[in-house]
Amino acid sequence: MSVIHSPCPKCGSNNNVAIYEDGHEYCFTPGCNYFKSATGIMPTPTPSTPNEIEPVIGDYVEIKSRKIPADSNKFFGYIKGKHGNETAYFWPIYDDQRRLVGYKIRKKNKQFLMHGSNPDNRFLGQEKWGDGGKLLVIFEGEYDCLSYHAVRKNWPCVSLPNGVESGQKVIKSQLPWLLKFEQVILCYDTDEHGQSAVQRDIQLLPPRKGKVGNLESYKDANEALLAGDTKAIMNMVWNAKEYEPDGIINASKLLTEVLEDPKESSAEYPYQFLNDKLHGLRKSELCTITAGTGIGKSTFVNEIAYDLLVRQNQTVGVISLEENLRRTARRFIGIDLNYPIHIDRGNITDEQIEKAFEKTLGTGRLWLYDHFGSLDCDVLLNRIRYCIVSLGCDWVIFDHLSILVSGSDESNEVKAIDRTMTKLRSLVEETGAGLLLVSHLRRPQGGKGYEDGQQTSLSSLRGSSSIGCLSDICIGLERDQQDSSGAGTVVRVLKNRFSGWTGVAGSVKYNEKTGRMVTLDDTPSFVESGHVFIESDF
Repeated sequence: MSVIHSPCPKCGSNNNVAIYEDGHEYCFTPGCNYFKSATGIMPTPTPSTPNEIEPVIGDYVEIKSRKIPADSNKFFGYIKGKHGNETAYFWPIYDDQRRLVGYKIRKKNKQFLMHGSNPDNRFLGQEKWGDGGKLLVIFEGEYDCLSYHAVRKNWPCVSLPNGVESGQKVIKSQLPWLLKFEQVILCYDTDEHGQSAVQRDIQLLPPRKGKVGNLESYKDANEALLAGDTKAIMNMVWNAKEYEPDGIINASKLLTEVLEDPKESSAEYPYQFLNDKLHGLRKSELCTITAGTGIGKSTFVNEIAYDLLVRQNQTVGVISLEENLRRTARRFIGIDLNYPIHIDRGNITDEQIEKAFEKTLGTGRLWLYDHFGSLDCDVLLNRIRYCIVSLGCDWVIFDHLSILVSGSDESNEVKAIDRTMTKLRSLVEETGAGLLLVSHLRRPQGGKGYEDGQQTSLSSLRGSSSIGCLSDICIGLERDQQDSSGAGTVVRVLKNRFSGWTGVAGSVKYNEKTGRMVTLDDTPSFVESGHVFIESDF
């Protein structure tokens, strides 16, 4: 049957209307439903199957601006035609039964449209390569696929139908077909968006089957073709690398880490009995200190912070949610002076305070967080990350978890604690800094409370088992607040992931005159300060 072509009276195309010998007319422009029978205009005939569409009329031409030859376009059925009044290119889409079900339309300025559908989530060009083979290359865009074909005409290649956004969906749908190839190379654009997607999609393929192809010095295969660098396209295949997922490391590469002295990455507690039992403080660890109300958790952790800052020359970040910046600043000055200046000045002179300031706050290695009453969890976690990554903090003191959770929007406290602890654990692993976390205990059953000297345990941590599970070290402080015998505060190691030792490590005592928490019966620790306190004061 002979056919002539004419303009479409409905969509305005120049030659997409086919006029047949029997007099009926049909417009092949995607989206145009123009049909005319010998007796008049009628609706478009229903295809033989629900998804099948009529083919587009057009020509196979060289795309000169992209150096893509006409024979590559013809091989894939990539047609130059009309979409309305505009020139466009049409890439056919076939379903699993090889029926024409859609077109991907490319217009000027990278405008992409879809005519028909892609019900089986197939690759562009998939129908050309049968069932498997030695090697298949998947490209992000159709021009890159055509460019590769121009260089390696007999080697299977396909394109994602809708860029990297469609990669995961199409690869999952066509995985049985992909597994019929010995190797599958994903060659997405080398920009950040493309490389992020390739790391996501390559994980869908079995180990040793999927590889990642990179075009050195070029964004994509078509850019290499335009530069005349066909060797780069070939090397993209030969130099493709097997996917190595993050975190999976061959143990044979760990000799340097094994030879490294573990003490080199450690700091010290100001209490020797803890150094004896815990072998010091280590970065990349989360240490939780817990106790009943009023036992001295904040005083204890700030003694550690002061020692890290002044004696060990570490950079420290302190987040105290229960006190303002002035109180925290005076706490560090008071530790250095061996006098609680937050209560009164006593005989302390301005000169002494200024000298203590230079040793502590004035070093530039102490960073404090002014929370302005805001207790948003994500905001606070970002501040901790900033302290570590941008300000170089080796250690962060976070006092305390319970007040952060109580100020959150979540109604379920256990869920809120789990969420926060997981993020804190990840943050420690990500940044490599050490985190000292203060947490409260749940109210005990029975008559005796933790303020009366009841023994602490991991099960008594408030709200959730995640605090104990995700911490590397857990330390409990125990003291009977009404005991006047001078027994001090017991320091109990509840968890010790590093060496495994747990139990009572020693005791400390708070001195009201100095505002310090020191090892019980350890008065010489203040001799270095040079102040007027004598042993009888303790």
